[in-house]
Amino acid sequence: MGAPVEAFRTLAGRGVSELVVERSRFLGLAVPVTSLAEALAQVDALRAEHHDARHVVFGLRVGHGPHLVDRSNDDGEPARTGGFPVWQLLVGEELHDVLVAVVRYYGGIKLGPGGLARAYREAGRLALEDAGGMTVHPEVELTVHVPYALLGKLEHWVEGDEAVRVAGQAFGVDVAVTLAIRAVAESAARAHLAALLQRDPDAL
Repeated sequence: MGAPVEAFRTLAGRGVSELVVERSRFLGLAVPVTSLAEALAQVDALRAEHHDARHVVFGLRVGHGPHLVDRSNDDGEPARTGGFPVWQLLVGEELHDVLVAVVRYYGGIKLGPGGLARAYREAGRLALEDAGGMTVHPEVELTVHVPYALLGKLEHWVEGDEAVRVAGQAFGVDVAVTLAIRAVAESAARAHLAALLQRDPDAL
């Protein structure tokens, strides 16, 4: 889907929740995903695990920019009472690469459209809260060969620049340093490296 350049919010891990409303059980699941196929596979696995449940609704946001996929599924519930309010949570929190699904075991008492939407939304919210959030800074990797005499200067620069980190080093006649650079800072980092190593930026 193409790597995004800007930082974005996603989940720190997997979150679950359980909510009982008028004897109906709502089991929430919030997980980070990297593709639409992975998200739908998670939904299929949840349906297989809870094959005796009445509904498994979901909302997802995968990708970024022009490749963003927004989708929700009410799984037989009245329109916009299941997956849609769950999906709205993701939009409101500006989360990306996230799936939230909620399993419902019907308890015999009808909740009405408003009650259903509130229950699904709350189960989804609790699962998101359990998962926790994190900010991702998309990175690009660049390997440069640094003379030993300049290694200290390079390390000093990296220590003072939060947009750059050392991802690996290999020592030989010089030091092959692999840098992970935040995509938004790539041009500035290349210019700084070129000046530090006294090389043409296009040669890096």
